[in-house]
Amino acid sequence: MEYFEIVKSALQALKANKLRTSLTMVGIVIGITSVILIYSIGQGAVAFITNELASFGTDYFQINPGKSQISTLAGAQSLTMDDYNAIRNDTSITNIKDVAPIALSSVPAAANGEEEELLVYGTTAEIASVLRPDIKEGEFLTEEQETSAESVVVMGIDAAEKFFGKNSSPLDETLTIDNKTYRVTGVVSSSSVLAGGFLNNALFIPISVASQNLTGNDSLMEIDVSVHDQNGLNQTITDVEALLRDQHSLQEGVENDFQIQSAQDILTTTQTITSLLTVMVAAISGISLVVGGVGVMNIMLVSVTERTKEIGLLKAIGAKDSDILTQFVFESMVMTMIGGIMGITLGIGCAYLVSLVAKIPFIVSIPAIVVAVGVSTAVGVIFGWYPARRAASLSPIEALQYQ
Repeated sequence: MEYFEIVKSALQALKANKLRTSLTMVGIVIGITSVILIYSIGQGAVAFITNELASFGTDYFQINPGKSQISTLAGAQSLTMDDYNAIRNDTSITNIKDVAPIALSSVPAAANGEEEELLVYGTTAEIASVLRPDIKEGEFLTEEQETSAESVVVMGIDAAEKFFGKNSSPLDETLTIDNKTYRVTGVVSSSSVLAGGFLNNALFIPISVASQNLTGNDSLMEIDVSVHDQNGLNQTITDVEALLRDQHSLQEGVENDFQIQSAQDILTTTQTITSLLTVMVAAISGISLVVGGVGVMNIMLVSVTERTKEIGLLKAIGAKDSDILTQFVFESMVMTMIGGIMGITLGIGCAYLVSLVAKIPFIVSIPAIVVAVGVSTAVGVIFGWYPARRAASLSPIEALQYQ
C-alpha cells in the first residue's frame, strides 16, 4: 500500500466513528490543557513576584533575630537597639546608606468609634529607603520625632480610611493605640501588591515610642540596611556579620544567633520555590496524559477487533504487516495530535483568562508547548503500538473468518 492510501484509510476510519474518536481525545485534551495552563500560571506568578520584589530594589539586606526563620517567628530576641546603633555608627563600613530598625506589635487601635487590631511598626525615617512608600498626605516619620520620642503615627491609607473616612483628612487627628493617644502626621500607601498588603493597613510610630509604650524593651524584629553601591553588597553583608558577631561576643566556630538575607537572596529563593512547585504540579497534571493514553489504547484495541475482517481483506489483496501497523499507529497519532492541538489552544485561552482575573503577567512558554506536542505524539505512538502490532500480526485467513 502507498502511504497516501494508508493515511487516507486511517482518516476515513476515524471519521466513521466521530463520537468515539472525540471521546477518546478528551483525556489527551484535558492533560495537555492542564499542563499548559498550570505552567503558564506558574511562570506568570514567578514574573509577578519578581516584579513586586524588584519594586523594592535589590540594594538592601535585612537582619533577623534567631538562627532560623522558625526561631524568628517564635519570637527570638537576639537583635536589639544596641545592634542597630552599632551598625549605624560604624564609620568603617562606608557602603552603608541607611539603617532602619523595626519593632513590631499587634495591638488595638481606635478612633471615631471604630476599633481594630492592627500591626504597629516601631521604626525610624530610614525605613522609607527600603519600603519606598508613597506619601499621600503629611510626612513620614522624622529624625526629630524619633529623638524627642514624640507620640505621632503615620497611617497606611486603608487604615486611615477605616478610622477617618475615605474623603476626610486624618492629619492632626488623634488615634488611640493600645490606650495611648497619638497624633496623625502622615498617610502613606503602596501600589505594590506585596508591600500594599501590609503597608496600607499598618501604623508606623517612632521606635523610641514603641519601646516605651508597646514592646517594653529594646528588642527588634528586624534591621534593614540599604547600600550605596549594589556591587559591594556581599562585602557589606560580610562586614556587618563580623560586626554583629563581635557585638554578640560570638567566638569562632559558634553559629550566628541572627540571620542575614539580601533582597536578591529573597528574590532567588522565591523564584526557585515557585518554579519547583509549578513543575511539580504540571508533572502531576501530566498523569492525565497517561490516563488519556490508556484510553487511546483501549479504543484502538476495540477498533482492531471490529475491523478484523477489513484487516484480513487488506492482507488478502497484498497489504504487508508494516502497512497495517503504519495505518493503526497513524490513526492513534492523529487522535492524540489533534487532541494535543486542541489542548494547547484551550490551555493558552484559559491561561489568558486567568491572567486577566488574577492580574498576573500572561506568559506562554514555547518549550512547554513543544513538550506538550511531543508528549501527545509520543502517547499516540506508544499506546497505539500494541493494538497496531496486534492488528498487523493477524492471519488473513483467520481474519476473514472472524465472526
